[in-house]
Amino acid sequence: MNKPILLIWLTLREVDEFTATEAQVQRWTQSVPELEVIYAKTQEEFIRNLSKATYIFCFKFSEAWLGLTYRAKWIATPGAGKELLGPIPDRLNPTFGTFHGDIMAETVVGMLLAIRRGLLPGLGLGDANNPWPVHLPGRTTIAGSHAVILGYGNIGQCIGQKLSALGVQVTGIRHANFNQLDELLPTADALILALPQTPETDHLLNATRIAKLSKQSVVINVGRGNAIDEKALCKALKEGQLWAAFLDVMHEEPYPGGLLTETPRCYILPHASAFAPDYLDRAFDEWLHIYRTTYATPNNP
Repeated sequence: MNKPILLIWLTLREVDEFTATEAQVQRWTQSVPELEVIYAKTQEEFIRNLSKATYIFCFKFSEAWLGLTYRAKWIATPGAGKELLGPIPDRLNPTFGTFHGDIMAETVVGMLLAIRRGLLPGLGLGDANNPWPVHLPGRTTIAGSHAVILGYGNIGQCIGQKLSALGVQVTGIRHANFNQLDELLPTADALILALPQTPETDHLLNATRIAKLSKQSVVINVGRGNAIDEKALCKALKEGQLWAAFLDVMHEEPYPGGLLTETPRCYILPHASAFAPDYLDRAFDEWLHIYRTTYATPNNP
């Protein structure tokens, strides 16, 4: 009897942490001896094997390939963003990664500490005319401060837990209590966005809401770039209406340079808040748990 096939194609943005290695796939293969594992190194190889696959594990998927998935039961992606897979029919039971929270929470804590504890000048990101920043406006502690997290799902809650452990008062905003956002903004020492990309989140943080923040507030975005009006954000930073911003995501990626990089106290990362050497091993561990609990039953190998 032929074994069900697990088709793996994991490479994204030419990032090492998002590209499966032969050694990783070998380890994963040993954990599912009841499956035949096909590791596609290229998109062409992935498409060529789609018609054989029972289970599909990939970052991105095109609607044009759906006709080749007539044997497939399940398609999974390590990514949290649903835009990567595109429109997937229910028959394929699409699932998305939920393991990113712990990694991204460490990044957010690092961002906030770097800004509030005055670490950025030491990294060459301060004022070139102030090489010995003894007097640094904005330097404070984060314990006792108030962070508002906009998007309080799995990732937002992980961020909240780590900040709470450092003495930060955390308020999480979900869809159900979104009506509280505007009244909370003036109280936010840090506003952290961990939102998905949907039409409802487009420019959610606009000029009107940015104006409600205090001059000492820090904005951090690790969700999707569509949520912030970047021109309004940069204007507020330039005019001193906002203390700092740390953006892991932008409207245009890769970011070509321009307004954000030219704006004082606006720091950017290359969509890197979830980078970690074991990123894909964490992703496969989550895949394996779902497979074992949902699909690998005596009657459904």
